[in-house]
Amino acid sequence: MPAIAISAWIPQRTVVTDVHHHTSVIQTLRQRWNLGTPLTARDATAPDLAPILSRDEPRTPDDWPDVHPQPVPEFRESLVPANAPVSPLATALFHGYLALTRQLGQAVPDIPPDADLTGGQALDIVHETAGDLFPGLRMATAR
Repeated sequence: MPAIAISAWIPQRTVVTDVHHHTSVIQTLRQRWNLGTPLTARDATAPDLAPILSRDEPRTPDDWPDVHPQPVPEFRESLVPANAPVSPLATALFHGYLALTRQLGQAVPDIPPDADLTGGQALDIVHETAGDLFPGLRMATAR
């Protein structure tokens, strides 16, 4: 899978044709900061990205390209099927949201990973728990 690596530690206009894997990022982080043994056999054998991060000093911000981010599309709750079960991907994201919210000190309900939730139930929980952390979400739901 082609990829673009952007870093102040990579010389400008560098093109790498070597094969790397998604797990090369994990391998590189483990090696660079001595984070312990591999998580899986895939990251144990993944090529390290360190040779690509070849500058001794990072490029200064004056040498960085101008970046113009695109606006994030507005979230439309109408796209979440209120009475349909939450998909496996949405379930994983929902539980990630709960873990982050809990870590940030908010009270969140203890919902088992295998709980059967509908889109409406998941949205209700997000609205109840996110307002203090994400005031914009509270304003969006008040409309």
